[in-house]
Amino acid sequence: MIGGTTLAVIGAVVSFVYLLQPWRTCPDDDAPAACPMLPDDAAILTGAMIVTVLATALAVVGAASRKRHHH
Repeated sequence: MIGGTTLAVIGAVVSFVYLLQPWRTCPDDDAPAACPMLPDDAAILTGAMIVTVLATALAVVGAASRKRHHH
């Protein structure tokens, strides 16, 4: 369960950082988050979001099965 929770947090942080894209600059806008996302960045963001969802599900299932075994 701890592994699932840790992965979920890491995935969420990576997703958030890649949504903000603080390393990007673009001539059209001052805010990096408004810049079009590069294909590699989009692939990393997609992967991080998938890991977040799967790890969250794993943590929930782990917590539910642990709770069921204690009763």
